[in-house]
Amino acid sequence: MSTPLVFKFGGASVKDAQSVRNVVAIIERYPDRPMVVVVSAMGKMTNAFESVVSSWAQEDLLGATKALQGIQDFHEGIITELFQQIPIDLQTDLAQWYEDLGQLVQPSDRSYSEQYDSIVHHGELISTRIVQAFVNTRIPALWLDTRTLIKTNDLFRRATVKWGPTQECISAAVQESKVYFVQGFIGSDPAGRPTTLGREGSDYTGAVFAYCLGANSLTIWKDVPGMLNGDPKTFQNTKLIEELPFCEAIELAFYGASIIHPKTIQPLQKKGIPLRIRSFVDPAATGTVITSADQATPQVPNFILKKNQALLSISTKDLAFIAEYHLSAVYQLFAEKGVVVNMMRNTATEAVFCLNNDAIIVPKVIAALQSDFNLTFTSDVELLTIRHYNESDVVRETEGLTILQEQRTPDTVQFAFQRN
Repeated sequence: MSTPLVFKFGGASVKDAQSVRNVVAIIERYPDRPMVVVVSAMGKMTNAFESVVSSWAQEDLLGATKALQGIQDFHEGIITELFQQIPIDLQTDLAQWYEDLGQLVQPSDRSYSEQYDSIVHHGELISTRIVQAFVNTRIPALWLDTRTLIKTNDLFRRATVKWGPTQECISAAVQESKVYFVQGFIGSDPAGRPTTLGREGSDYTGAVFAYCLGANSLTIWKDVPGMLNGDPKTFQNTKLIEELPFCEAIELAFYGASIIHPKTIQPLQKKGIPLRIRSFVDPAATGTVITSADQATPQVPNFILKKNQALLSISTKDLAFIAEYHLSAVYQLFAEKGVVVNMMRNTATEAVFCLNNDAIIVPKVIAALQSDFNLTFTSDVELLTIRHYNESDVVRETEGLTILQEQRTPDTVQFAFQRN
């Protein structure tokens, strides 16, 4: 078997019928086989499935059923545009998954996180099955179930890959010189239950397949020219980064650069597999390549904004100092509940955490902490990170903001703030 290519297409690249046709056109540009194509849920379908989970958590069966019908209608609209005659096997698979979803929204004793994974992963199943069926009308294409390939622990919503079993399964499955379609974001635990690898985890799925197959590259197809030094929807005068070292990409992903999932880089770095970020709008453009280069080209500051944050301040009720065992207990709770901490600062008497403000998880964490700590909770917070900053960048980007917390290192500055 020759060295495979691994492509990843996100939700924006398969958001409608014309976008799916564009995916076929891109694949046809590359005759290399085998090729593994990782596909996310279509458009904003992950958000739609999350609304189903939210309705289930609130015991709103009518709301969940209505949301599921909207999801089915969305996908059927795309299928109608793509196919003159819908393949019978596609209809059969989709009917089974919709039936499964109808059962899943019934009352059950599953935890929120397990139910999240059980429901939300269907977005990837449905998306890849539709795209594979359409591509197969032009190019021989096989559909593989990633749940049988990526083996994880049972930490729902943030599962950890078990590399040994995953390597064996992927190597055995990808043998022929064809195009294989697999789902991003998902896997299964030792009991066979579906798991997910974390929000936006399809990039990481691509890295897992690239690593296990010894691919010559992983290409992530986006709706931007490549990796910019900031989100052009948020920051002005952004610049294309042509080449970026693995180590710097890891730092940017860690701080929240949305173009790369934080776990994506390390498997690629270990085997020296280049990561290419290219535009599905202009597939001839070279985009960005992430390699073992010594420095970025060009060398520019990087700007990252995370919205929907909250500040949680804790202090002891007995006026004691915040000690290691206090922090250990707090972080243990965060780990159990799946809280994401993006910045932390502690003094002798107070610890302050900047968190993703998850509407389901954070209230449960606050309730658990209240018996042992005094708490102050501030919502409507955003987090700005500037890497390789200078003072003019800081002054320009923070003008008019109410800064709640600030943290600096020689390379990076972060501001938790509210808008006036």
